[in-house]
Amino acid sequence: MTAALRLGLVGCGAVAEHYHLPAIMATPEVRLVACVDTVAARAGDLARHAGALVCSSHRDLPAHVDAALVTVPNADHAAVAIDLLNAGVHVLVEKPMARTSAECEQMISAAARSGAVLALGHDFRQFPIARCARELFQDELLGAVRRVDVRQSAGSRWPARTSAALTAAAGGGALLTFGVHLLDLLLWWLGDLRPRAYMDDASGGVEAECLCEFELVTTGAPVAMAVSRRRSLRDTTIVECARGTLEIGIHEPAILRLQPKSGSLVVTGGVDDAAFARAPLRAAFERQLRDFTDAIHHQRPPLVTGTDGRRVVALIEACYAMRQSLSLPWQCHDALPIGAARLAGHAC
Repeated sequence: MTAALRLGLVGCGAVAEHYHLPAIMATPEVRLVACVDTVAARAGDLARHAGALVCSSHRDLPAHVDAALVTVPNADHAAVAIDLLNAGVHVLVEKPMARTSAECEQMISAAARSGAVLALGHDFRQFPIARCARELFQDELLGAVRRVDVRQSAGSRWPARTSAALTAAAGGGALLTFGVHLLDLLLWWLGDLRPRAYMDDASGGVEAECLCEFELVTTGAPVAMAVSRRRSLRDTTIVECARGTLEIGIHEPAILRLQPKSGSLVVTGGVDDAAFARAPLRAAFERQLRDFTDAIHHQRPPLVTGTDGRRVVALIEACYAMRQSLSLPWQCHDALPIGAARLAGHAC
C-alpha cells in the first residue's frame, strides 16, 4: 500500500467547500492536513471537517504537505503555485491556469526546476461523454472536420464567496473563467486553433458574453463559439464532418447525437457511467484528484499538464488582443465595427 499523500488546500471558497472538499474526503490516496485562506474563519470551517491544521499562509505548507490543491482567485494562481512548486510541493491548480501565458510559463519553469508535478483543473476532460468524443475524433470515424459550432450558457449557479472573478484583476470574464473549459476540450479533441475574430460586451469590466471565430490549424475548418452568462444557449457542440455530424453535450445535457451524411438516421445516446449519473460533478472532481495522485506516485504526466493549460490561456490572450465590441440590443448596429453585427447574429 502507498501511503496517502499529505494534502494542503489553498483557498477555501465555495468551490473548495462544495466540490473539492467532498472529493478529498472520498479519496483515500490523499489526507487533508492543512487549509489556508485569507479569511481564517473560512479555512477553520473546512479544516474541522478533516481534523486539519489552519495555516496563515501558503508559504507555511511545505513543512506539512506533499501536495497542494490551489483554488484561490485567478489573480493569485501563479504566485501561490510558483512558491509551492519551488519548494518541491506537487500542485493541482484550478482553471484557468493563470491570467497570462507569461504567468503560465513561470509556473511550468518552477515545476521543471523542482521536479514537482503541475496539474490543471480542467475537470471537463473527466466527463464520460467528453472522453468518448475524444476517442471518436482520434479514430477519425466521421472523417475530416468541416465546421464546428459551440454555444454554451456559462450560467449563474456556480458558487462563489466573493466577486473577485468579476473584477478586471481576474484577467477576464466568461471566456477566461468558463470558455476556458470549452477551448480546452476543442484543443484536446481536434487540435490547435487559430483565432480569427473576437467580440465581447466588456465595457471597463469583464465580459458576460462573448463570440469567437477560430479555424483549425491543420485544415482551416471554421470554428464558431458563443459563451453567455446573460442568456440560455443550446449548451452543445456540433461538429460537422465528412461522413456525418456529431452533436456533443457533455453535461446538462449529457448527450451524443450522431447523424450520418445521408441524413436518413439519427442516433441519440449517452455513456453508461453509474457514478457520474448519480453525482456528475463530484465524480469528475474525484477522478481529477485521483489522476493527480496517480501522476505523482507513478512519475507520469497528469491528464492536463502545464503545457495544456498554457496553450488555452495563450489562445484566450490572442482573442482578447483582437477584441471588438459585441452588438447589444440597445446599440445601433451601424455604430459597431465591421463584422460585429454578422457575428452577433450567428450566436442568436
